[in-house]
Amino acid sequence: MVMRLSKLYGKQIYNTRGYYVGYVDEILIEIDRGRGKVLALGLPGEKVGVPYDRVTAIGDIILVKAKEE
Repeated sequence: MVMRLSKLYGKQIYNTRGYYVGYVDEILIEIDRGRGKVLALGLPGEKVGVPYDRVTAIGDIILVKAKEE
């Protein structure tokens, strides 16, 4: 699948348990591999990174695997 990175900015991110995680503020990519590495979430007063390999779906929202508890 091909998608413009600019389309991801501002998208809401939820985990697979249905909880709101944040929104896409930045995207880090590996230039040599041409693939996503980390989604940086914009949260009030902080930034948190989610490894791109935890992304399970991208559509109207972005769905990421929930942390194991």
